[in-house]
Amino acid sequence: MNKFILINIVAFLCITKGYAQKQIGIVKPTVKVIGKVTKNSTLLRWSANTPSAWKYANQYGYIIERTTIAIGSEILKEPIVKRLTSTPLKPKPMMEWESLASKNDNAAIVAQAIYGDDFEVEMEEGSNALMNIMNTAKAQEQRFSFALYAADQDFEVAKLAGLGFVDTDVRLGEKYLYKVFTAIPADKMTVDFGGVYLGLDDYHKLPEPQELIGLFNNKSVMLSWSYKLLEKQYNSYIVERSDDLGNTFKQLNAVPVVNMNEKEKESSDRMFFLDSIPKNNVEYQYRIKGISPFGEVGPLSNIIKGKGKKSLQYNPAITKATITKNASVTINWEFPEKDMESLAYFQLNISNTLKGTYQVAIPEISKIQRSLTFNKLLPINYFIITAVGHDGSKRKSFPQMVQLDDATPPEVPTNLTGIIDSTGIVKLNWKLNTEPDFLGYRVFRANLENEEFTQITFEPTAYNSIIDTVKIKNLNPKVYYKIQAFDKRYNPSEFSKVLILKKPDIVPPTKPVFKSFLANNGEVELNWVPSSSFDALKTLIYRKEKGKPDDWQLITTVALPGNQFIDKTAKTSVAYLYTLVTMDTSGLESEPVVPLTISLTDNSPKTEIAKFSSIVNRQENNITLSWKYKTVEVSEFLLYRSTKESKPTLYKVFQKTENTYVDTNLLINTKYTYLLQAVFNSGALSPMKKIEAKY
Repeated sequence: MNKFILINIVAFLCITKGYAQKQIGIVKPTVKVIGKVTKNSTLLRWSANTPSAWKYANQYGYIIERTTIAIGSEILKEPIVKRLTSTPLKPKPMMEWESLASKNDNAAIVAQAIYGDDFEVEMEEGSNALMNIMNTAKAQEQRFSFALYAADQDFEVAKLAGLGFVDTDVRLGEKYLYKVFTAIPADKMTVDFGGVYLGLDDYHKLPEPQELIGLFNNKSVMLSWSYKLLEKQYNSYIVERSDDLGNTFKQLNAVPVVNMNEKEKESSDRMFFLDSIPKNNVEYQYRIKGISPFGEVGPLSNIIKGKGKKSLQYNPAITKATITKNASVTINWEFPEKDMESLAYFQLNISNTLKGTYQVAIPEISKIQRSLTFNKLLPINYFIITAVGHDGSKRKSFPQMVQLDDATPPEVPTNLTGIIDSTGIVKLNWKLNTEPDFLGYRVFRANLENEEFTQITFEPTAYNSIIDTVKIKNLNPKVYYKIQAFDKRYNPSEFSKVLILKKPDIVPPTKPVFKSFLANNGEVELNWVPSSSFDALKTLIYRKEKGKPDDWQLITTVALPGNQFIDKTAKTSVAYLYTLVTMDTSGLESEPVVPLTISLTDNSPKTEIAKFSSIVNRQENNITLSWKYKTVEVSEFLLYRSTKESKPTLYKVFQKTENTYVDTNLLINTKYTYLLQAVFNSGALSPMKKIEAKY
């Protein structure tokens, strides 16, 4: 096959790349068969399911055997077996492909995949023998994938490739089991046969494509239809468009549309097709039809219609808002003339806060109008003019605040009272204001008498009570509150009288701080900085085994100013948690310090991991690591990984029973360094075992 044909089909190959790239895993070689019946014949399609089996089958061919299982309602006691192929079916010789390949892209692809020499993958610089094998396998996979896709699009091409057959010697009422075997010699490869069971009574017309919908936008339309519903009947689709109100339709796609989004785990239920349309506001009609794996074109779908609509590009702008004598407001705005074609109408929106929820005050205002008068004013008003496009898109102006004159503040809040409980919960109450334009209160707090007050309400609260929390366990014994009232014009009242609340006397001592520790010779030495509280009495030392649900155990107390303790009861190879607590003269305890994890480690020398190896599998896109270490005291293995550009970091942790790992998180042309280390029950570590693998 010459290179001229390959050049002509490059564009087609790019379009179908998603189909060809489906991963071919390690599967058992088998012939996969599908069948379909017409009114007077049976159509069969098949192929070996792996690239290597397909290649051998092209050389040795396929054998078709038909077994008559039933006639009418009677199951035959002795089924009738008939061989339908006198000689194995193989791809036609290369010369018989020339004339068809020159005018049929599908034929050109299959011929190139079978006989051409242009599917070879270029060798990478420095490739070794193993890389040569991997590249050859990749090229063979591409040939296999592209050939099967092209055969699915044209049944005549499938027959020419030795992958299709028509059985016309069939009768109504009979049921047949078709088996397809390869003629590959057993010493070359063992390939399981495939089969399909059907008869003329199974004939059904191809269904119409389902659920075609279209989303029309600015000079474009997104078509979508159900793929999963008919995925067994159709593997690709033809899209047609009418520019003359449905009088004529033209095919849009040069090659059938295939499902490019299908994944093994999460596949889409729908297919999508994006079309650019010449003009907006002109009706276009669309319909689709499916193509079966036997190259049959199904019936047309329903027709969907629509017009492209240009979205709004500009926002309106409020230029002026004037309050009139009768407590109304006149709002003026502007909008660019060049965006009028996309504009349907305006809306007036109103809210009583800048960032609140805006309600529709006037739902539809003429697109040519640029001013209006509104008389249902609130004490504070924020107005927005919204432009609404023919396509439903919306563009909003910046908010414009409008408020009536009001300079009188509300009355000063009175009767402020409050209590603090032992947990620091503060409950404040005061007399509620009664002004008609009253908005709410802001509450302020200070921790010291001469300190500046801080607001604790994010926005005015309309209630005459509030719950606050303060820290009881600090040095300031009192807390100070005052409040201020606001009306809806945000006019503030004077501050209320300051309320002074005394905190409950339950302040514990401050915590000690770990300074250092030493674990050696069967002893754990702890050193710390004692509590700085004036009434601190002693330090309590607690211990527990890490990872166990046991309660903390008090192992000793050290009177201040003592700051050291040596634990001689700790066991080797056991991880302990240590913490400290200060107790004062009132019996109050500080919070425990963050625990230290300390263990007396086993320092005896350990042997290196003897066997640690890797296997690089580029066809499977992974590196398999394996190791052996017979020491029974191992608790787990630590695997570190690095590249040339990075330092080793902990990559995986394995249980002691594990001895293999398949690494798939890889980048091509990258050299990986793996370090393996055993962790013993005592906490000791073996020397690191290092290997390198180039992926």
